[in-house]
Amino acid sequence: MYKVIVADDEPMMLEGWRTMIDWAAYGYELCGAASDGEEALELFHAVQPDLLVTDIRMPGLDGLELIRAIRSHPDCQVRTIIVSGYAEFGYAQQAMRFGVDRYVLKPIVTEEIHDVLGDLYTLLDQHRLEQLSDEALRAAEEEASVLRLLQGGCSPAQASRVLGASAQSGLCMLLAEACGMPETDERGRDSARAAMRLASGELRSSGIPCWNFEEGGGRSGLLAACEPRLLERRLEMLRETFPWLSLYASGGEHGYEALPKLYAQALAVRERMLPFGRSGWYRHGEVEPFGRVGFAESLTAAQHVLARVEAGEPDEAARAAADLFRLFERLSAPTGWMEGIVRYLVGELLRRRAEIPAAHRGAVPEEEPDLSGERFHMPTTEAELILRCKREAERVRQGRMKSENSSSPLAEAVEYVRRHYKDKLQLRELAEKFHLNPVYFGQQFKRETGHGFNDYVHLLRAQEAQRLLRRTDMKVAEIGCMLGYHDTEYFTCKFKAATGELPSQYRAKEWVRES
Repeated sequence: MYKVIVADDEPMMLEGWRTMIDWAAYGYELCGAASDGEEALELFHAVQPDLLVTDIRMPGLDGLELIRAIRSHPDCQVRTIIVSGYAEFGYAQQAMRFGVDRYVLKPIVTEEIHDVLGDLYTLLDQHRLEQLSDEALRAAEEEASVLRLLQGGCSPAQASRVLGASAQSGLCMLLAEACGMPETDERGRDSARAAMRLASGELRSSGIPCWNFEEGGGRSGLLAACEPRLLERRLEMLRETFPWLSLYASGGEHGYEALPKLYAQALAVRERMLPFGRSGWYRHGEVEPFGRVGFAESLTAAQHVLARVEAGEPDEAARAAADLFRLFERLSAPTGWMEGIVRYLVGELLRRRAEIPAAHRGAVPEEEPDLSGERFHMPTTEAELILRCKREAERVRQGRMKSENSSSPLAEAVEYVRRHYKDKLQLRELAEKFHLNPVYFGQQFKRETGHGFNDYVHLLRAQEAQRLLRRTDMKVAEIGCMLGYHDTEYFTCKFKAATGELPSQYRAKEWVRES
């Protein structure tokens, strides 16, 4: 809501402003009332309102002088309404010179004031959007400049312009990403971004200059003008607030010339620790050295195995898995590093299988060994992993054939719900649409999705509502209406049932994280 203060020396008028005008209905909050210009000026400094409504004739500082005093402040963007019982043209001329937005004659008419408030709300919204757009553009430009500095693509003059007096200070950097989430998962990107925004706010409140940037692939970063140990102490709360994050910290260096070195250090820490899939704070210089192990080469080979599995090529997947172990032998890889790569590979196979809809999964009759709890031993684990990769590739191949040859009515019905969850959906009507028995459809729908029909619809709506609450300024009632709820209270109840919190609480929490 936009903040409003009112100034009028007539007690009856002040009471009218409080009781006759439905401020909230038009998106405003009345934050104070003053009986003269001097009091109104003090109230303005205390409240910093978006809209000032003032009488033109008041003792001491009158309405026009009040507006002139307010306009003298730099960056003043307050909207103003002059109210007067005098219709002389001279007052209107003065008001226009001072940039007054509206001139209203007494006695006030409620409907007229409501119309004026509606008009000014549009102007205030437009200005706020312009401000947000400008701020977002400036932030994006700064982030791009910081990333160019880290990659060695800026001149000394550009570095000084971006970093200011901190260009030659002690610097360090931190990369963050959600552990175990794919790069395409929006939750990973959002949590890493929120963590770095929260971290930068904490550092700046302590007087430490810092700069955010997006590193790509779901990773967010932070460059800070302090020593690494101080950075870690200041950001201890990140471990509690975001326990699923992996944080990769560089060492400390002085001068902008060292920025590419810091960037390379953080990336090297990430390259070493990523395959193990463990969250935590990893520091440059404290990660176990590779020796002769080509970890990056081993990781590339493991990803080649995954590519063959995803392509549905059983023989090629088995061959790639065998090649991975030949690489281990050639590099004389320590058992710990081999175990890390194998566990990463098996974890990715399980995760990717879980992401495939049940209706599209192929069937493999043989019982499969579960490697997740076993220790790595050559050569038995090699054979087991080769068999696992071959079977998973066969499962993908069969699933694709099944999907291409026929699409079950149940799978089509579930997909229909995912696309039309905003519409009014009835289980019986949907069952008829796809020629299914309603009772059978309800049972199979829950087996397929893990949720009852109505609960699943409300869950999809709640997920979309979360996105709108995070990324727009839409009112809760507007979001509910957009998602098919015509009663705000009912929408709020269903949102809380699905997420555990009220829409307003969720928005406030997310905005705090983004600030």
